[in-house]
Amino acid sequence: MKTIEFTENELQILTQLLDIAVKAGGLNVAEAAVVLARKVSTVGQQPVEPVEPFFAEPTLVPEEDSSEEDSPEEDSE
Repeated sequence: MKTIEFTENELQILTQLLDIAVKAGGLNVAEAAVVLARKVSTVGQQPVEPVEPFFAEPTLVPEEDSSEEDSPEEDSE
């Protein structure tokens, strides 16, 4: 495997050149361009590590006092 160092600007230009090549060459160069474009787009990205799901602690809803519901309401007549 060979290693080549590119600046961020050079990677953008390379992607543009691949786009131009696909437009000019059509399907004949599209597959190769896609492979190279994927490699270029993943440069500098950190591998994604699986993250354990985070769940919030359950909350308890306080029970309402049932004695207030059973008491007769005062009528203002």
